[in-house]
Amino acid sequence: MTIADYDQAYALWEKTPGMHLQSLDNSRAGIQRVIDRNPDLCFVAEEKNRIVATVLGATDGRKGYFYHVAVATEYQKKHIGSHLITQVLAGFKVKKITKVGLFTVINNSAGQEFWQHLGFKERPDIKYFDLDL
Repeated sequence: MTIADYDQAYALWEKTPGMHLQSLDNSRAGIQRVIDRNPDLCFVAEEKNRIVATVLGATDGRKGYFYHVAVATEYQKKHIGSHLITQVLAGFKVKKITKVGLFTVINNSAGQEFWQHLGFKERPDIKYFDLDL
């Protein structure tokens, strides 16, 4: 993914249930920072110059994270999301990342089912907190 993909990617994210775009800085500048720090971990899938899926991978050097995993409704169940996830996981392995985390909105059952299908497990031992600065 490059910042040139931003407008189409953002339009896809707006249509994706459970994305909650207001929870982080998802402005063009905010996404540019993610891409700049993780250029080999951010991907889009396109068909006929239209972005149909996205994934932003990021790392703090110890753990990998997934953000903005989205697949257009008409392209779901075609393994596009799984393929993008596989690309990011391969990138994490190159960087010697051995643990990967992600967040889902509590009522996003479709998203949770997707991650469970890929082998991710819910952690019952933590609760997530954040602070707006």
